[in-house]
Amino acid sequence: MDLHRPEVLLAGARSSLVFRSLNGGARWERLNFPRYFSATITAVMIHPSEPRLYLAAAETPQGTGAGVWYSEDEGATWQAAAGVEGLSAHALAYFEKDPRRMAAATRDGVWKSRDAGRTWSRISAPYNHELRSVTAVAIDPRDDRIIYAGTTHLPWKTTDGGRTWRIIHDGMLDDSDVFSIFIDPARPGRVLASACSGIYRSEDGGLNWTKFRGIPPQQRRTHVVRQMPGRNGVILAGTTLGLLKSIDGGATFRRLNRLHVYSMAFDPRDPRRIYLATEGGGIWKSEDAGETFAQINEGFASRRRAGLAAAPGALYLNVVGDGEWGGLYESRDGGASWKAAPKSKTFPESHVTRLAACPSRPNLLFAGNGERIHRSLDGGGSWKPVRIGGGKKLRIQALACVTAAGKEVVLAGTDIGLWRSVDRGATWQAVRLTTADIRHSVQELIAAQADGGRVLARTAHTVYLSADGGAGWRVLSMLFPVSTIYDMAVTESTILAATAEGLYLSADDGRHWEKVEEGLAPGTVSTLAARPGRGGEVFAGQFGRIYRSADGGRRWRVLEGADLPAVGLRRLLLPEAKGRRLLGLTPDAGVFYLDLRLQE
Repeated sequence: MDLHRPEVLLAGARSSLVFRSLNGGARWERLNFPRYFSATITAVMIHPSEPRLYLAAAETPQGTGAGVWYSEDEGATWQAAAGVEGLSAHALAYFEKDPRRMAAATRDGVWKSRDAGRTWSRISAPYNHELRSVTAVAIDPRDDRIIYAGTTHLPWKTTDGGRTWRIIHDGMLDDSDVFSIFIDPARPGRVLASACSGIYRSEDGGLNWTKFRGIPPQQRRTHVVRQMPGRNGVILAGTTLGLLKSIDGGATFRRLNRLHVYSMAFDPRDPRRIYLATEGGGIWKSEDAGETFAQINEGFASRRRAGLAAAPGALYLNVVGDGEWGGLYESRDGGASWKAAPKSKTFPESHVTRLAACPSRPNLLFAGNGERIHRSLDGGGSWKPVRIGGGKKLRIQALACVTAAGKEVVLAGTDIGLWRSVDRGATWQAVRLTTADIRHSVQELIAAQADGGRVLARTAHTVYLSADGGAGWRVLSMLFPVSTIYDMAVTESTILAATAEGLYLSADDGRHWEKVEEGLAPGTVSTLAARPGRGGEVFAGQFGRIYRSADGGRRWRVLEGADLPAVGLRRLLLPEAKGRRLLGLTPDAGVFYLDLRLQE
């Protein structure tokens, strides 16, 4: 939060995503944070003395891109801070009297900066292995030589700027992961700490700790604890099972909600205005000291999406791994807005990884979930499992619905072969891709959305083509390894393959291939979309760039003004044959749409 303009907020998420709001969370915009690595943004800061200076702490599994990043132009460009490159950083703190003096908690100890986070030097001994994986840090508001550090084991403290450290754990359960430390600015000897074992308070600068009582054991894993500014007796604690509040200094707590809280911030103008960063639910805002909260996620995205399907007049998207906010979402305006489909006890919620809709039936949907397929006849309002495989144990890996000879044909790719239904999923028959007795693992199905029944089936080793809705198949002669294919598309006259080496085209149903370079930049092509119906209009996506072809993919041109900086496209989709909207599904940054009329 910008202390000078509290309506300006920063939020960090997984997949190297950093967002900003200029109006108190009413609307968020994604900043141009580097995304050539996939980091979890563990802390963000608008520097108190330099409002144009933004800071972000990044954690990565392999170390690439990890550390502290800073921007001197309000998030437009970013640089890696010197000294901590490659070290996963988990928390940032500044000294109130001189905010240029900062501390960072990293996987390799505690580091200090004297230039507002641009350069760092270690202040904890590298040979102290117990003070290596540091998860929390706080600086005493009176003296920046006094620093507290929480680790994955217990808390530590220095009173001489890091020359010497001592463990401070009397009264704290052994092996307590310390997630956050708060120092009372009015009484710096009072320190709060949140840990996996609960919430602790010290009245003597960490020498002795007292555990807050009255918290249910299942809620003791506390990610953050804070004292409300100006109200010494009000304590808020964010746990994995909800936000807790005490108005009597921690003697008693009550649960305000069931959100999985990671972080919180108070508006300095009105401490009753509280912001929460949560797991699954995004960002929340309260105007009444936490008694009630409302989601403020417009423009903010930090969800994993699996499955995007287009039906006549409707789009369906499944969000996975998002708790009670996961499940099926529906759009009736071409993807401009989405709403959650009515919850159904029979829908397998976040476990669904595949969706398929039929091009001629607006309310017929199929969802793949592990070993089962569910069918909806009412646009996702209710679901019923359908039997497939005749009792064989299998895993659903791909779904498609294709129109052949005026009838809907549903195809299911599994780890033991391909299955086909001509009665909307009521019964299924196994289909051989070859005459050989091989159990093909069908990993992807790509169907032409026009009537005709052309569909591709991709396995780990080759690609097969059907021209009759999956009844018969023949193998394609591939010029390149199938393992390099990211996506494929079928037009009226061509088959296209997007690969790590570029784009390939076949004009004779996959018998011969040629590499297409005219109009395309060298490098990976990640996704393709062919317009439904007759014609050769195709779109291709590279990292952050979209191309268009009007001749089945032989020649391309860049769609000017359609760039998505630092966004990887997982899938492109043209929902309607005559529609003028192109959709782009990303793995982590949401769903984008492009009005093609602006490109004409």
